Amino acid sequence: MKLLLAGPGTGKTTKIKSIIDSDFSTAKKITVLSFTNATVNDLVGKFSEYDNVSCSTLHSFALKYNHLPDLHILITAEQKIVEYIAEKTEVEYDHVCKLLRCIDFNSMITECVSFIKANPTYMESNIGEMDLLIVDEFQDFNPIEQEFVMLISKYAKQTFILGDDDQSIYGFKDADPDGIITLHDNPEIDKIEHENKCYRCPDKVVDASRELIENNHRRVKKEWHKTGKEGGVTIIQYKNQQETNTSIIRIIKQIMDNDAEASILILSPVGFAVKGVKDLLVDNNIEYVDFWNGGIDSETLKEVWWLNLIYGNHKFLFTLLLIKQYKLVKPKTIDYLKRIFMTGFDEIDSTKYLLKNSAFSQELVGCVFHVMEFAELTKIDSAFSKYEEYLDFENIEISVNELMKTINKPKEFEHGKINMMSIHKSKGLESDYVIINGLVNGILPNAARGMDTIEAQRRLLFVGMTRTKKELYLITTVEWDGADAHKVDFEQFKFDYRSKKYKARASQYIEEVSK
Repeated sequence: MKLLLAGPGTGKTTKIKSIIDSDFSTAKKITVLSFTNATVNDLVGKFSEYDNVSCSTLHSFALKYNHLPDLHILITAEQKIVEYIAEKTEVEYDHVCKLLRCIDFNSMITECVSFIKANPTYMESNIGEMDLLIVDEFQDFNPIEQEFVMLISKYAKQTFILGDDDQSIYGFKDADPDGIITLHDNPEIDKIEHENKCYRCPDKVVDASRELIENNHRRVKKEWHKTGKEGGVTIIQYKNQQETNTSIIRIIKQIMDNDAEASILILSPVGFAVKGVKDLLVDNNIEYVDFWNGGIDSETLKEVWWLNLIYGNHKFLFTLLLIKQYKLVKPKTIDYLKRIFMTGFDEIDSTKYLLKNSAFSQELVGCVFHVMEFAELTKIDSAFSKYEEYLDFENIEISVNELMKTINKPKEFEHGKINMMSIHKSKGLESDYVIINGLVNGILPNAARGMDTIEAQRRLLFVGMTRTKKELYLITTVEWDGADAHKVDFEQFKFDYRSKKYKARASQYIEEVSK
């Protein structure tokens, strides 16, 4: 196993490609794994000239080789409902998942780890020997995902681990920099030599980012050299949110006038900090890609769940999802679930019982156990007709189960355009111009999350800043509406009786960058 630990924009993938060309030119099977779909899509492009390289997310890889029974993989909205049911019935969440024949993404990795440990020979014959396993963004994986990586590395002749502890920003899923720091500190792990030059960011952005991140103590001190690239860092403080929003629009217009093909990335740690900017973009007829408004709306969820209830093979699960989504969960419903979860139940009989005692359309309920042609279903409710193009009527059960994934394709970053998203979503991206708004104490950092996360939030800002290819704008605002201030660390805001606004001071990170 070898480790390449290097800062952002230093060409880690380019370095690995040069090693493949020199040392693995005859390799038949090279597997590349990363955490997010965005980074995998980027890797697919970078390795496109190699016929022997396959790229996928860790979860996709696990799903391919995991010997799971017929389980439904929960999306976030579904997982929250199952967690709610577990809490109300006072039954362990994992046991409820087992009863409902479903699994979430994290549990899927846990199950795969257990399966590999118990079936090493089976896995070896399934995976086959890999000439090279490349794991990118290792710092994004939590401990169980890192254990999974270590297990599958046994099926590879060589393994390369790539990452940067300073870019570990997924603490909400228990990922932290310790895993990759431990590998770095292990004398038995070979280090891949790298020039550590930041080709992405201008020198001034490198300097500012270094000033910021070196305040962290829980990190590997590493080289990160400048390349003489021109570009700047502008730190601006505005009086109120209206002034901030109009000024950001002015900056955007200036960029568009001077650099028409440029990509612009507008980032913030919270959505309300850029809501006014979005409104002004619309008013000025400026097109943008909004990554804040992702996901599936409530009505679509209901419709897709109905299709799964009618045509799928997890009828009891989708009955429960619909009952909760329609706010039809009654005390007697919970009492019933408590009883059957303890004593055992027949899925079909229990589904019939819940549907019979619900306020659902009886026409739709009648379709659940007397399946009709899709064309007939659309006559009962025309809303379903919009899904016809996505369904394979020869394999309807599989088709409806895949429907959510089919219609909920993640938005893709559009180069040469304005893209607006959270700092978390910007991971793995790069843009000519980066504007980061909402940089005040109480928002970033938000000490209410715990003082132990101050370093984690500093890493988050570091990631946002280092997306920059030309110019970086760091923006703070003094006055905030009370409704917004109450959403974050309210104690960091001071009420001003004259303006009737809440005042905030520039983020402590701005002070660190300004040294």
